[in-house]
Amino acid sequence: MKIIKYLLVFGCFFYPYGQILAQGRFDRPSFFRDGQRSMEQEIQRLQEQSSPDNVEHPSQLLTIETEELRWQKVVFQDGNFSVWIPQGLQSSETVIISLGEGNLSFEVVASHPQNYRFVAAYSHSLEPKQIVDSEQLLNQVKEGIVKETNFDLLTDENIVWQQYNGKKLTMKDEDELISFRVYLINNRVYILAGGQSYNNQSISENIVSFFDSFRLL
Repeated sequence: MKIIKYLLVFGCFFYPYGQILAQGRFDRPSFFRDGQRSMEQEIQRLQEQSSPDNVEHPSQLLTIETEELRWQKVVFQDGNFSVWIPQGLQSSETVIISLGEGNLSFEVVASHPQNYRFVAAYSHSLEPKQIVDSEQLLNQVKEGIVKETNFDLLTDENIVWQQYNGKKLTMKDEDELISFRVYLINNRVYILAGGQSYNNQSISENIVSFFDSFRLL
């Protein structure tokens, strides 16, 4: 099985293709087709079925299966955000990237369903002096990603998510087209990334849905 370069934003290695997804389907509308309403219906259904002694919040148990992928809401309490991530081989680690004269540590979680790579990462808290110039910081993060991964940078666009500054990046390696969203929110940097075959020149709707599911707690 061919092993390809790891999307973990900062350059380890991917797990092999061919992860077998869990079986079974929800006979209900796709969450990413019908939006928040479907998720709320599923949460209500789980709440009605769950026992009073169940201490885990239903939204943390919820998975919704589409035609191609099985999605699960993941809550990052330490990072103060949640995101819907397709199930697959999972990995997590702490990664450090260079920011000019300093370094920034990220907690990184990745999922590797067949034909895709999904990554969610959040930085350790930044010092006030590090976030005075948000544009400079975001550029340093971008340059750190390029340096650590050796990806080719194709596009770099400044964006705003809610009221927070960010970047929309597209990169590639020999096999994959890799899309990034990088946000500076309060005193943290958040990175979302999704990879797909480079033969597909347009960003997959699954990756767009992954980006759109990002929420602060």
